[in-house]
Amino acid sequence: MKIAIIGAAYTGLAAAKYFKSLGHSISVTTTKESRREELEQVADKVTVMFGSDREKMKELLVDQEILVLTVAGGMVEKDGKPFMDLDLYKDAYVGTAESVADAIGSDSSLRQIIFTSSLNAYGDGGSADEISEDTAANPLNPFQEVYIATEDLLRNLENDQLSICIFRTGTIHGPGREWKNQMAQLSGQKTPFDGSSDAMIVHRDDVVRAIEMAINKNLNGLYNLFNEVKMSKQEFFAAVCDQEGLAHVEWLNLSPGPKNVSNQKIKDAGLMFLDPDASQDFKNLL
Repeated sequence: MKIAIIGAAYTGLAAAKYFKSLGHSISVTTTKESRREELEQVADKVTVMFGSDREKMKELLVDQEILVLTVAGGMVEKDGKPFMDLDLYKDAYVGTAESVADAIGSDSSLRQIIFTSSLNAYGDGGSADEISEDTAANPLNPFQEVYIATEDLLRNLENDQLSICIFRTGTIHGPGREWKNQMAQLSGQKTPFDGSSDAMIVHRDDVVRAIEMAINKNLNGLYNLFNEVKMSKQEFFAAVCDQEGLAHVEWLNLSPGPKNVSNQKIKDAGLMFLDPDASQDFKNLL
């Protein structure tokens, strides 16, 4: 099977390694020429490009069967500190989706597009008692609106020959992104997020496993993708800090997050979590 992965930084890199090990033909993209040699070890073809580059996108998608979008971007440095640039963020997500739409013609070989979106797309979910895939999103800021715009662009591509599977993922963790290390950086600091919202986290390898299931079952539609931790952000990360002897994070709750979010649909589709309780973030599970 020919699989193209746009964005091979963390989840995309793990997906490339895994699918390559299964014997699939893998094409990946990166925005950095410096990563070419690394990626050539796990992919048959490496293209250095921004997702919004329409000409390179057309070249990339020739003869591909599956397209996986694990894009990220927008982070720059400002005054010596990390800063998320909205225009660059839009280009990474919406620009990529527009480029894909422009590249797909009537003779396209693609049969499925899989996009790892974010549960942040729900905003506060309109304060619904329970948030499922049928709950209308209520984005509260421009960054959350980017996810919705990207999803809508991709959904409009769906037809009898092309299925669109969108995973709204929780915060992704795993080797190199262990919670203890992340909390060490945030210990005692203030964060603008809503600590009372659901933790909604997922191991990187559970995301890769979900992508594999989507391909094997030709899944179509929207799925919430996060593990079985039933705590608020504040409770979960306080427990991590206590275990590591770190000061708790102070949650400023500047923007309400989703609560009582359901992951039942992805479980009904057949996904069994490799790391259901978020205790294996230091392990490669595939």
